[in-house]
Amino acid sequence: MSSTDFSITPLDFEQWPRKQHFELFQQFTQPYFNVCVQLNAKKLYIACKQANIAFFHGYIYCLLKVCHKYEPMMLRIINQKPCYLSATRASVVELADDESFRFSYFKLYESLNEFAREAKAISNATKLNPLFSDAFAATEGQADLIHVSVLPWLNFSSFSHAFTHGQSNGIPKFVFGQYNTETGKMPLAIDVHHALLDGLHVAKFIKQLQYTFNNLSNNN
Repeated sequence: MSSTDFSITPLDFEQWPRKQHFELFQQFTQPYFNVCVQLNAKKLYIACKQANIAFFHGYIYCLLKVCHKYEPMMLRIINQKPCYLSATRASVVELADDESFRFSYFKLYESLNEFAREAKAISNATKLNPLFSDAFAATEGQADLIHVSVLPWLNFSSFSHAFTHGQSNGIPKFVFGQYNTETGKMPLAIDVHHALLDGLHVAKFIKQLQYTFNNLSNNN
């Protein structure tokens, strides 16, 4: 089963403990903050190799899985108010044969096998289309996304995104870096909207993501 549909549930804003924090950071010109960490991906890497599944699909699957589990990552800003999504999709940057990028859109499936099978088909089709494809027109700008980039050539320790001024849905942004086959470490940069999340939320999310990397099996 895939997360093909989603609903939006407004918070009880007046009772929300972060009401004043939301109002504060909504006024900022650049309200996102960034955290860059080193994940230990060795167990996930081995599990993917043993299952003959692309490591790339493995960590995107884990990311989507944990976003759905960790409620604060499902917060978005709709009509200037915080709301919860029931499901999210990953807008993932992928490299085409001409070394320019495209956006693939992945939904969460119940098993890694099913996710990898669907993601592979989507990736193959995406790379044959221009950047401004029908999928791009139908999907980009919607609130039920997370933005994911992959830089497998770089072991970075910081990262910054291009951005435009104006209103934001509060979509989280993730960048995975180069996996080190000797140490098992891989950098991850996370950008989140400060009106929705604080550093404590990011730390709790990373803890859950690391746990999922360590304990993933093809049936969860």
